[in-house]
Amino acid sequence: MPARRLKSRVRELLGPAARLVADFGISPAAITFTGLVLSVFSGWGIATGHFLRAGILLMLAGLCDMIDGETARAGNRATASGAFLDSTVDRYSEIAVLVGALFYYMARTHGAPEVGTAVAVFAALAGSLMVSYARARAEAIGTSCEVGLTGRPERMIILIIGALFGAGVFRVAIWVLAVLANLTAIQRIRHVLIATRDSSGR
Repeated sequence: MPARRLKSRVRELLGPAARLVADFGISPAAITFTGLVLSVFSGWGIATGHFLRAGILLMLAGLCDMIDGETARAGNRATASGAFLDSTVDRYSEIAVLVGALFYYMARTHGAPEVGTAVAVFAALAGSLMVSYARARAEAIGTSCEVGLTGRPERMIILIIGALFGAGVFRVAIWVLAVLANLTAIQRIRHVLIATRDSSGR
């Protein structure tokens, strides 16, 4: 699967940096919360119309998101509680960015709310959370669920590209995310239903 090969390649590239961070004694949790803080400031940048700044901050947050788990593995500090914390904080990070977008399109666009785009933000947020929820519930019942078009890395890339190129492109990115995130959630729901039906012999 191309996504898995890409993920493996990214891990190889981040390995030396993660080992260096681990050698300095920086905890994975500290990196995770740094990513959250950066995401909050990115959301604030979007809310106030500073899209380039928000995009750069979101890139740094994405780097934290990629390196915290690698740091935990490099320093032999990977734990179930750490993985839970990472996943939970990631959800708050996405919420912070999309709430910033909601504020911008509802209150900061020359005094005229963009209701359609605000609805797309709600859809993007709902879809993003449902993608993660579907995977978590699937794994809780013993079913692997990494299928779909847009996992968290892909969603981050869409938001980063949109923010870096300004309000107009970010609006397009929101609509793309609204469609693809919900499509991914549906793909995961279908995958789990088929997998559990097959395993039950029905």
